Amino acid sequence: MAQTFRPPATQRIYDVCVVGSQLGGVVAGALLARRGLRVLHVAHDDPGFHYADHGYVLPFGPAVVPSPRQLPSAEAVLSELGLATDFSRALVPSDPDLQLLLPKHRADLSRDPAVLRIELRREWPQEAEALEASFAKLGTLFDFAGFFLRAAPPLPPDGFIERREVKKAIKLASSAPGAPPEPVGVARPFAGLEDHELAQSLAIAHRYLTYLDGEPSPLSLVRLLGGAFRGTSRLPGGQGTLREMVRRRIAESRGELRGGPGEPAVATGFEIEGGKVEAVRLADSPDAHVARAFIAATDADRLLGLLPADLRESRALEPLRGIRPRRQLVSVNLVVKQTALPPALAENVVALRNASGGDGLDNAVFLQVLPARREGRKGPGDKGAAGEPVSDERVVCASGFISADVRGSAALREAAGRIREAVADAIPFFERHLIAESAPLLASPHAAELPPVHPLYEANLDEFLGVTGLPVKGPWKNLFFAGREVLPGLGIEGEFYAGIQAAGHVAALLGSKAR
Repeated sequence: MAQTFRPPATQRIYDVCVVGSQLGGVVAGALLARRGLRVLHVAHDDPGFHYADHGYVLPFGPAVVPSPRQLPSAEAVLSELGLATDFSRALVPSDPDLQLLLPKHRADLSRDPAVLRIELRREWPQEAEALEASFAKLGTLFDFAGFFLRAAPPLPPDGFIERREVKKAIKLASSAPGAPPEPVGVARPFAGLEDHELAQSLAIAHRYLTYLDGEPSPLSLVRLLGGAFRGTSRLPGGQGTLREMVRRRIAESRGELRGGPGEPAVATGFEIEGGKVEAVRLADSPDAHVARAFIAATDADRLLGLLPADLRESRALEPLRGIRPRRQLVSVNLVVKQTALPPALAENVVALRNASGGDGLDNAVFLQVLPARREGRKGPGDKGAAGEPVSDERVVCASGFISADVRGSAALREAAGRIREAVADAIPFFERHLIAESAPLLASPHAAELPPVHPLYEANLDEFLGVTGLPVKGPWKNLFFAGREVLPGLGIEGEFYAGIQAAGHVAALLGSKAR
């Protein structure tokens, strides 16, 4: 009987192996490949750009992106990779930057101070002057926190020397001309107005920009809200578009890619020997993928499952057990006729039943209005086809937070129903113009098996400035972390920052070749 030939297992050897598709890991891999190292990227847990349902191409969730020119880490990465122009072209600016829908108010919040002033005086005439001053303070605090981050302090700091470096960066930012009296990470932009419904609403809006649950820290509020009010944009395809733009730079710099959008490569386990990570194994290959350094860019609980069973409870892995998703953002995509949408409805909307009611699904939903695109025919290599636009239709991507433990279809349907009810409050009679309705976690079984698209982490770790999570350095000398869990309180800016830090640690470990 003829037997299928199986080639013998071999070793594939690289300088760096990145496992996971979170943005920070892809950034680190692209930077190191650009600097001359041989990089392998394994697209483990890759959610892809979008999914298809009812004949439409639909997002997994909303993507609100600040201008990269306002984020030092993003600007540095995109410039080094030669992507600044391409990424700017991919962004679709929002105007206004954010809209708040409250029972008695509709506030269009703009980056333009003159437009913002008019809006504040129209909606809250008695407090308009104080609110305007708070927005100005937010801008100032954002700038000086940017000076702090531009100094590239190690975050989170590891040990006395790194903590001293962070303090030096704070002192440097505080000594700049015009610096506010409070140091970075102390001042809150709406101090004294915390009980005002606008300030309460913005605190809820902040939750859709961060990856950290719990009471938001001053630095997180300043960087995320301040960045939003320097200009927000929508990104067709969500963060997957950005990840793939950066990821392609790995291949263009003679790196190697395994898996990709919609076709993840499945890592089955790491091999640990002699106090370091030796190799990673993949489901579709008999080979051991050996590297001198490894970067993890997937959630800690997923990473633990890839480690040898006898090591998972070890004390060295305590940081990985100290952070987990507490809540997740779930979405419902509603395809409607454009005529269903009120003319005054903006593209990025936080709809609240009560400004003081918190950010749970019973009170708050985020709405992002996007062009509708029908699923088109794909070519052989066209994995990320964006679809064909439909001029008179729109997609309302409506999202709210639920427990991260909710995965069953019945509970997800119940959450989708609650989101739909909230949309009906914000957009009356939209059902009359509804063409299709789809929940990503129900329509795409693959997505339901992956980490949440937008988690809110709960961290039982030493925190710094209220934005940090996992340390960059792993439990073995050649393993580094570059996922969302490193700086969850800084949102997308934290992902860029984590990627830069991981790349720096790998370059230091491997020596002069990573110039």
